[in-house]
Amino acid sequence: MIKRTGTKDGTDNTVPVEIAQQMTAAFRKSQNAENGTYTKAAWFPAAQMTSLIKKMAELGGDGIRIYFGRYTSDIISQINKLEYGDKIPDSYVDMNTVLLVITKNIDGKPGTDYFVEKGYTYKSHDGKLCDTPPTDPENRSDLCPTFCDEKSPLSGPE
Repeated sequence: MIKRTGTKDGTDNTVPVEIAQQMTAAFRKSQNAENGTYTKAAWFPAAQMTSLIKKMAELGGDGIRIYFGRYTSDIISQINKLEYGDKIPDSYVDMNTVLLVITKNIDGKPGTDYFVEKGYTYKSHDGKLCDTPPTDPENRSDLCPTFCDEKSPLSGPE
């Protein structure tokens, strides 16, 4: 069994802005691309995050796992053909992204990625009945560069 490195409940796991600045600078330095062609940040609207947290609670989840991914032309095309959700701009080709997945204690193993099969009906955030699996990974954030807070101390000088 894989053991969590954290020993507490996670309610006090912030890091000071000064350390976060170092972390984001180290990430930018590790990117093998010129500024403007790699992802600096991902922003999710409050409604999307609230919906995810609500689904996690309703499904008995124990957390959220963040996966790192990358957009390609083919992936963007596949996403944009879906009948729901925001479209991904072509400018996101070769940019990094994140996917948010509900986790649940399954068979005594906490933090297990939790997915339900299609056909599971639930109410979406707007109250409509929906048969898209509520545990499909969340994505489609606004990426920086494009949607940035240039004054943030975590954005860096470049």
